[in-house]
Amino acid sequence: MAPKVERFPLGEFTLLGGQKTTDWFLEYRALGNSQSPAVLKPTCFGGSILSNDIPVGEEHTLTPTKYFIILVGMLGGGESSSPSNTKAPYDGPRFPPIMLADQVAAQKKLVESFGIQKLWAVTGYSMGAMQSYQWAVQFPSFVQHIIPTSGSARCSPHNHVFLEGPKNALLADGRFKNGEYTKNDIPDLGLKGFARAYSGWGFSSTWYREHRYKELGFKDLEDYLVKYWDEGIGAMDPNDLLSLVKTWQTGDVSNIPPYHGDFKAAMQAIEARALIMPSTTDQYFEAIAGEYEVLLMKPGVGKYNPIISIWGHQAGASSNPIDTKFYDDSVAELFAETEAKLKA
Repeated sequence: MAPKVERFPLGEFTLLGGQKTTDWFLEYRALGNSQSPAVLKPTCFGGSILSNDIPVGEEHTLTPTKYFIILVGMLGGGESSSPSNTKAPYDGPRFPPIMLADQVAAQKKLVESFGIQKLWAVTGYSMGAMQSYQWAVQFPSFVQHIIPTSGSARCSPHNHVFLEGPKNALLADGRFKNGEYTKNDIPDLGLKGFARAYSGWGFSSTWYREHRYKELGFKDLEDYLVKYWDEGIGAMDPNDLLSLVKTWQTGDVSNIPPYHGDFKAAMQAIEARALIMPSTTDQYFEAIAGEYEVLLMKPGVGKYNPIISIWGHQAGASSNPIDTKFYDDSVAELFAETEAKLKA
């Protein structure tokens, strides 16, 4: 029987913005033996604990037979504490802004509940990648490796502007009512607008030109738009979506003490071996950002290992066999190098 999704109460938890909570929780799924080297995989934007955006399983490098793998839902994402499932005073549109640092602080409480003193790796796709970077900056001695795919250590101005399009398509629906909509009267036109405004960014123009959506089982472009986008992020709770957008747009690993916005100093603080895996055709987490971030790290800490693919942002999400194998092989090589050094 597959491990079930479980709930971890955070107890007394204070956000970076000062808000204090006592009844928030993280939902997670744990695979493997808790005595094995621990790997943490946070969810991505619009993803779930059961998403396969990072390859995990017996046939992959991240196998539960060798690693203890914790799959954890982001605050604000609809599984862990979020606008859609939180009681007053933080319900719905009153849900406070969640920073990357808040995500990581909450996840550390979960990780430590297993008696884990150091994570073998943190890996994630997109916003999961942002959290991987945040872990390495916020708790540098707690993480052995980070493997971010299709992400970066901060949200660029261009990335921020891209998100303004889908966000404002949602806000333009009169039924959004400043977030006070009801379950029986959701802003469905705004949700569809969000999904359709986002859809052109997820894959590369070449991917669309070559009709690669058919490789995912869709019969034509409209079938793909409806089933992949409208029924994907377009089916999420609107306030949850906006909470995640806020976390994304404010994402910057240096927005914590002692860095206070000094991005270079924050990147210099990373001790974990960092395998940086952007996609060469990602339109918003551009590969050049990952290359720059490696240059900011101390010598020998980071490795720029781009995914050369036409699958755009989705190249880092196990969306096709070639890119998935590249992830598996790259991570296996990284781990083997570290294991050899530890044995030497």
